[in-house]
Amino acid sequence: METVEQPTFQETQKPETSKKVFKKKEIKHSSIYTRSVITRSVVLPIVTIGKNIKETLEKAIVIHFEGKCIVEGYVKSGSCKIITHSSGLIQGVQVKFEVVFECYICSPVEGMLIPCVARNITKAGIRAESDEETPSPIVVFIMRDHNYMNKYFTSIKENDKFIVRVIGQRFELNDKYVSIIGEVVEPKKDYTSRKPKLVIED
Repeated sequence: METVEQPTFQETQKPETSKKVFKKKEIKHSSIYTRSVITRSVVLPIVTIGKNIKETLEKAIVIHFEGKCIVEGYVKSGSCKIITHSSGLIQGVQVKFEVVFECYICSPVEGMLIPCVARNITKAGIRAESDEETPSPIVVFIMRDHNYMNKYFTSIKENDKFIVRVIGQRFELNDKYVSIIGEVVEPKKDYTSRKPKLVIED
């Protein structure tokens, strides 16, 4: 039996040019949100229980969890979606449900790169917020004492955009944002080198 050769694909080699360009190394930043699946107990008054129980539970989750910090971090507004829920357990005049829902959580980790915009600049340093969302789920503090030798840090003005590397973070339950201590990441410069032209004399 004849064997059929599988097609192969090769990249077409481009002709060499007289110019060599070194592109700047891109600074990759991470989304401040991660998709999470969370389980919570939700208690509803028995008088609110009707045909649209899933819709009622979603409204309760939005009110109690979205736009604030829970144990896992800050919950993005409009991101909660119920996956499943248990049958209700009657407790007097209330009904208790175990609800599994997905949402987007902001809980930055050390070393994460975040695009920010400077909001206030004081003698103590820079107060910045997320460049991707308003209201910002994070408030970033960059201390001047840690960057006094950094020329790029001193060049930043209010409303300038820049990248921050996370050093640490903290929040408490029901906070409207995550507080972050960070440091400024200086953008890389372009380096372009050209080969000398070859001149042939007669």
